[in-house]
Amino acid sequence: MNWLLPGVFGLLAVTLFIATIALVIWTLVDVVRMPGDANFKAGTQIVWVLVILLGGLIGAIVYLVVGHPPGGSTAARQHPILAAPPPPPPSGTV
Repeated sequence: MNWLLPGVFGLLAVTLFIATIALVIWTLVDVVRMPGDANFKAGTQIVWVLVILLGGLIGAIVYLVVGHPPGGSTAARQHPILAAPPPPPPSGTV
């Protein structure tokens, strides 16, 4: 295992690398799960995918600060609660 740095610095480097990959994957999934462009503060889905892929960790952080909608993709996908239909009119005898 000569490719790993020895000791604590190697463990730190591997941990940061895995955390960076996890953050990039999580932000990409979040962008793709958005229901439409109307829920973004700025930009479109394809632009954010390119920013995250080309920017790596910096692109993921920029997305989380600038483009991530409040509540995340699950809050953006929730549909408004529809009201129950009104009751039928009473059938009166004439």
